[in-house]
Amino acid sequence: MGVFKRIINKKESNIIPSTRTMFTVIIFVLVSVVGASVNSTSEVSIGKSRMLWLKTLLDHHYWMEILDSTPLPKQCEADLRNYIVALNNGQLWASKIYDASGQYIPNVMFGSDFWVGSKNACRDLQLKQYYAQTPPFATNFYVAKINISLDGDHLPQGRITLVGECLPASCNSEAVAMFLASAERLAAERASEAGFAATIQTSDVRKVPGAYSLLSDYKFCTLMTVVSVIFLLMLTASLFEGYLERKYQLAAAARDLELAHNDTTQKTNNNNVPQTDEKRKEDGDNNEKGPRRETCGIWAELLLSFSVLSNGRTILSIHRASDGALTSLHGIRFLSVTWVIMVHTYLTVFYISDNKTMRVVTERNLMYQSVGNASYCVDTFFFISGLLVTVLFLRTEEKKKKRAEADKEDLNKNLNGFTNSALSVSVISQQSFKDDMLDKPKSKMCTKRELFNNIRSFFVLISYRIVRLTPAYAFVIWLTQISFTYVYNQSAFEPAIVDHLTCDAYWWRNLLYINNLYPQREICMVWSWYMANDTQFYVVGIIILLLSVKHPKFASISLGVVLVSSWVTTIYISVWHQYKARIQEPFEMFDALYDKPWSRIGPYLVGMIVGWYLHKTKCQVRIPYWLVGAGWISALAIIGSLIFGMVDGYFEVWPTAFYVSIGHSAWGAALAWVAIACCCGYGGLINSALSYRGFLPLSRLTYCAYLIHPTIMVISTFHLDGPLHLQNTMVIVTYAGYAVMAFLSSFAISISFEAPAVRLIKILSGNDRPRKRQRT
Repeated sequence: MGVFKRIINKKESNIIPSTRTMFTVIIFVLVSVVGASVNSTSEVSIGKSRMLWLKTLLDHHYWMEILDSTPLPKQCEADLRNYIVALNNGQLWASKIYDASGQYIPNVMFGSDFWVGSKNACRDLQLKQYYAQTPPFATNFYVAKINISLDGDHLPQGRITLVGECLPASCNSEAVAMFLASAERLAAERASEAGFAATIQTSDVRKVPGAYSLLSDYKFCTLMTVVSVIFLLMLTASLFEGYLERKYQLAAAARDLELAHNDTTQKTNNNNVPQTDEKRKEDGDNNEKGPRRETCGIWAELLLSFSVLSNGRTILSIHRASDGALTSLHGIRFLSVTWVIMVHTYLTVFYISDNKTMRVVTERNLMYQSVGNASYCVDTFFFISGLLVTVLFLRTEEKKKKRAEADKEDLNKNLNGFTNSALSVSVISQQSFKDDMLDKPKSKMCTKRELFNNIRSFFVLISYRIVRLTPAYAFVIWLTQISFTYVYNQSAFEPAIVDHLTCDAYWWRNLLYINNLYPQREICMVWSWYMANDTQFYVVGIIILLLSVKHPKFASISLGVVLVSSWVTTIYISVWHQYKARIQEPFEMFDALYDKPWSRIGPYLVGMIVGWYLHKTKCQVRIPYWLVGAGWISALAIIGSLIFGMVDGYFEVWPTAFYVSIGHSAWGAALAWVAIACCCGYGGLINSALSYRGFLPLSRLTYCAYLIHPTIMVISTFHLDGPLHLQNTMVIVTYAGYAVMAFLSSFAISISFEAPAVRLIKILSGNDRPRKRQRT
């Protein structure tokens, strides 16, 4: 530089044009050299900017020096060098690889931890028939789980971030992990030179999609075989039933023509006096409301149990039961399931969003407590189950003197309002129960035979329930395990639940209905804790009801003892753990309290009390209007306080203890008034809305909708190519789509597994023995 200064300072020197040109060229060369050194990895000047450090954290433009210091497989190293040189030279195919890889995106400090790039864009690079420039090597997409920590203010606790990398296929997961480790060390050095603390550590690198193949999975092949067999049975049964219905209609039409001909003849012979009009009208009415086909033998009826025609009509029927069933329960059940779907939609969107801190903003809204405190919607199912099991039991006892076969058919017909009710008790084996229990003369003590019959009836009732509910349940477990394995293999995201592992190892606990007694990390289909609780409550309820036949006072005392014990146990556990309920962490005490039967049985027992009361009074209760008003105000106040009562977003230890114990029973008490008022004629517009006939088929589908909707959410959400941006309007639209898909899938599962199971059990248990109808 001293030479150049002397040349410049010599005013009197005579610089010829060629020398001046050479001087200019030298200056440009020096500037270019300096610029090249700035672009090198080791000399990137970030100053004290933390955000610039984040922005250039894994920038492929600065990877050449990392490549020089990292031992990699030869072909991997050669392909990476080719890529980096092409990227810095501005070649299109290299730019597309860079663009498909994950880089820094905004909102990191607002909750963004998905720098996943686009696996679809990376895969699309191989389509040579569509692009003029394609990479000279095959590419794979990798997802690295990286923990980023940036001083004490920006990211003080570290941020687990998923980073997608589109790289040459010659680099396997181990090579990518090794390369990223070198990039991490260099990034830490740059932060240290800039004067702030920052760390980056890769914990896992996986290829997406992985090595899993559906066609090579024997579980998937077995499931497809079972589904194919069921489909063939449904198709055959539907065609056969269609043939029988057509045959029956033709025969009925022939009989109508013959009857019309006879009527004409009789009118002519009797001076046109219409003596058979009344009989013809009666026959017409019977044909309109009667059967659609002739009843077949037992083997044919077993096949027809799979018919889509009859099962579909039963599920989609909007005709109310003729026994004065509690029609308002159908609306309550449907609305409760839609509430569950809404809550799970929010949780899913929260997990997959790129602005997770928006969840904190959302949780500050008072209305969000309807999501955070939504565990009470499951208490609604427990209440309905307890009510219905008691009503069915007492109605069976009331009909103990009716033994005729026709009376048994009428009983089954009267229970149609409950047989397909989802998330409620299964229909009990009425005749076996009546024969074993209800026709015996009452005495203070049970004989040995009566005790044996009680035990046998208990196991018959439990078996009937399990056999009715398990086919659809087992199918969803099977489907969930396979679909979650496939999703985890295909997704750039990592699902929060690992059902592909838990269902593979612990599925048998679900089928035994004891999965709620194990830690959450070992539960297959975490949301299925409800099924285990409801079955366990059913066992307790049946024991109490069996005791009530001979010892009603002892049964009542037992129910009260169980209820109070539930409160005391829950309070003790809550205080022992010093639990403070928070709106942000509704599942914080999942293992200790949330899914445990001793904490959730309260609403079920309240439902049993209401069922006894409604049967005892025959829903004929005169209530003063002042008490009606007070009842509705109290019920709505309880519901509102339980959902929206956490004003500060949390409770202290003792308020929490009462909130998580007595609160569930209080919810059942509020529903008790709703059920009694609607049944006894004091429901008004609320009863009219809840009893809307359109809720009947939807109510029958809630059981399968509850089982399948989280699986649908995981399959659809984790197949996305990038994260969602959390907004309430977007959540509402997503929720509507999930709800529709849940009920459509529920109909398919119900018509394939649940409805055939119910009909098969009726036929095999003798409650629906086939009989030939007499031709008129």
